[in-house]
Amino acid sequence: MLMKILACLLLIGFLVFLSPSFLRPASAIVPEVRNVTAYNVGGSTYLNVTVFHDPEIPAHYVNLIEVTFNGNTTTLTIGPQTLAPDNTFIVQYDAGPISGTPTATVRAHCIVNNWSVVNWTGPIPEFSSFFIVPLFMVATLLAVAVYRRKRFESH
Repeated sequence: MLMKILACLLLIGFLVFLSPSFLRPASAIVPEVRNVTAYNVGGSTYLNVTVFHDPEIPAHYVNLIEVTFNGNTTTLTIGPQTLAPDNTFIVQYDAGPISGTPTATVRAHCIVNNWSVVNWTGPIPEFSSFFIVPLFMVATLLAVAVYRRKRFESH
């Protein structure tokens, strides 16, 4: 009886001794939205959301991006991303046509560490064709004027 108790205690002690070698350190890297840039294509506003997350592996990755503006929240589902050397990746979001300059909030969700705090809050500019077309016209006229002046000076 005493031998069985001693053998059990020895086995438990041995397992406790080995258990740290089987444990992996906990990684508490919550995703962070580092930057959001807006641009316009064909009347739709697109947001490029830059997210920091490390590690980005199949067992620990960002799976959702949440964008809120004008009282509407959209959640984008994504899979594991390939990280840039600075441990970031970019997710593109089509916000559609936007009027005015609404303030947006963006946050990211990790399958291990859950939601980040709202890491980015900022205005999304309206890209109105009313202002963009004249801007391109002025830029074109300036480019032609500079080209003609350089050509005239070279002769």
